[in-house]
Amino acid sequence: MTKFVVLSLSLALLCLGGCTSLRSETNSQPTPSFSLESYFAGETRAYGVFEDRSGKVLRTFTVVAIGTPTVDGFELDERFLWSDGEQQTRTWTFKRSTAGHYTGTAGDVDGMATLETEGNAMRLRYRLKLPYKGSTLTVRFDDWSHLVADGVAINRADVSKFGLHLGRVTLTFIKPGQPAPKAEALKGAFK
Repeated sequence: MTKFVVLSLSLALLCLGGCTSLRSETNSQPTPSFSLESYFAGETRAYGVFEDRSGKVLRTFTVVAIGTPTVDGFELDERFLWSDGEQQTRTWTFKRSTAGHYTGTAGDVDGMATLETEGNAMRLRYRLKLPYKGSTLTVRFDDWSHLVADGVAINRADVSKFGLHLGRVTLTFIKPGQPAPKAEALKGAFK
């Protein structure tokens, strides 16, 4: 009976630990500053992978996004090309609520998304409606992006349903034509 109690408590603590969520204040660095309106204005490109829960890459994809400021926020038009030939379009409309905080909508998003920025981090949380076997499956995305250097941002989105981890999207955003002073400075190390 004692082993059962210890095992039950251990599992409960493990579940509680797994349910804790990162916060923007503790998952960011002060610089470089990551602003929705300035970073995503104009054209942004991204390259990524979708992994299942075991880490196996199921598909890769390319994204081209065009961002446009609006009176009270920002619009982001995204075009996806998946490695299996599937094409997708998503147009986000973000409305600024307070400094660094937005609400967002898109045609395939269930309800309202929330976006927050802090230092070099941006977090977007939403429920996405995915076509699945002739029906629709709604999954939760917890999407973190970190602006690193030279206009490069790295994104990781955990995908879940009913709290169960289904997979992960990892991608790298780049700004075409963006100067790369940090990378250029490193090139001198090879001479």
